[in-house]
Amino acid sequence: MKIRALALLVVWLCAIQAQADVMVMQNGSRIVGTLVSAGDGTIKFETPWGGTLEVASANVVSVETDAVTTVMMADGEIYRDKRLLATQENITIEREGQAPRTYPVTDISMVNPDPWLLGEGWNFFGRVTGAFQAERGNSETDEIDLGYQLTVRDLKNRFSFRGLAEFDEANGERITENWALRNKYDRFYSDDPDNYYGAKLRLEYDKFADLDLRTLVGPHIGRELFDTSRLELRGEFGIVYVDEQFDVAEDNDYYGSLIEFEAESDILGFGTTLYLFHDTTINFDSWDEPLSNTTLGLRMPLIFGFETAFEARYEYNGSAPDEVDTTDETYTFSIGYAW
Repeated sequence: MKIRALALLVVWLCAIQAQADVMVMQNGSRIVGTLVSAGDGTIKFETPWGGTLEVASANVVSVETDAVTTVMMADGEIYRDKRLLATQENITIEREGQAPRTYPVTDISMVNPDPWLLGEGWNFFGRVTGAFQAERGNSETDEIDLGYQLTVRDLKNRFSFRGLAEFDEANGERITENWALRNKYDRFYSDDPDNYYGAKLRLEYDKFADLDLRTLVGPHIGRELFDTSRLELRGEFGIVYVDEQFDVAEDNDYYGSLIEFEAESDILGFGTTLYLFHDTTINFDSWDEPLSNTTLGLRMPLIFGFETAFEARYEYNGSAPDEVDTTDETYTFSIGYAW
């Protein structure tokens, strides 16, 4: 019985070997499995024993596929149903009944890109977060922070939705109550997809800053300054109309400019993400009274899509009413889920 089981195992392993892709590492080891994707200096390779591995291309000598793959060239041309042999310098693409063709690695953009990158459907990704704290004893405090982020994207269009709310109580009395909604649409240029234009709409409320509602709306232009696995950085500039309605102070409205930067990086490793978001709105009538928001945080993965984050938010309102502080700082530790 043991001999029969061993024989079946050998046959099964040979069958896997015969129909699997092979990745050869710099240290000489050969990994058998399935090439998931490759691009931005990273190779994702699925194995039957260790799940999906994410390996830096610099650590790989070659990858040879047995199954057919889809190759996206740097010039946008797409080769489907191809087998390939990739080394550090070249990639050889072959199809049954056709002569193989060899290209420099620099001519290849991605291998097995997501369908939306091929113009097929939409990509949905986002996260929800929550931070809760309750303290009982000499004082009673309750703190609730909620947030969400959703991005819907295809090759030419991107819809972004963000929301944040904060509610705090101390000894039965509300001491913090605010929320913000930030929505925008981007349209990417076909001949230069790093550049885009669009429009944004923001709504903000802060009870203890005397703000009933701030509405910001306007067009913008933007550019993806970096878009790699190591660093994602985008910048935007736009003209906006701002309408502010206060509870006590006099209502205000003005035209201004909005500058925005957003960055993410995995430079710290271990699956963590360091992120930064900053925007500054300048009133054309009062250049020395800007409105700015800065968020700096660190996300760390947990399990099954769950993650945790440490975050610091800084807000400055140069035109705040006299009875309201011009600066506001918030520090949170949250748990969230990303997809």
